Amino acid sequence: MECVLVSGTQAPRTLDETRNGFFAGLLPQGWAWPRPDGSNLGVLVGGFSYVLHDLETFLASLADEISPANSTLLLSDYERVLGADPCGTDPTTLTLAARQAFDNARWIGSAGVTWGFFERLATARGVSISIDEPEPAICGVAVTGVDVCSQLRDRFIWVVMLPNHETGLECPIQRNNPPDLTVVFKYEDAN
Repeated sequence: MECVLVSGTQAPRTLDETRNGFFAGLLPQGWAWPRPDGSNLGVLVGGFSYVLHDLETFLASLADEISPANSTLLLSDYERVLGADPCGTDPTTLTLAARQAFDNARWIGSAGVTWGFFERLATARGVSISIDEPEPAICGVAVTGVDVCSQLRDRFIWVVMLPNHETGLECPIQRNNPPDLTVVFKYEDAN
């Protein structure tokens, strides 16, 4: 199948281009194989070129289905492959744009390792968060490089400040955080 690039997306060949491609690519050269549209062979090839043209048009329409971000025809198939959301969100209750964004986020990525990842996750839900990484307590003199009051796991704690309990961000943050990180949530409305 040969497609041409039109404004950033691939467009299928026109019916005439499909028929001419059939003539040029599949039929041998010579006077015994007439190519005019009115010939018997031209009519036969024309019939096949309709089917090929319909196939190319259908395949070009699937170009947006390559990821859930733009998918409409295959969106429910992506959701079936992804399975139920561990945080309980039902994507079918969302608008199409929100559903595409939600499914695409589950499809392409998780396990953020930077504050920016979690801040973008919150921003996508219309929430502003802050993250603090407190220094572990060190009491007295360290003996052979070991902290006296703290343990190694104390170095991997993030305190995430959320506006309130209704943001729904606790589960997505817990689901996407690195495995060696402990996330603690604090709420601004609790102060």
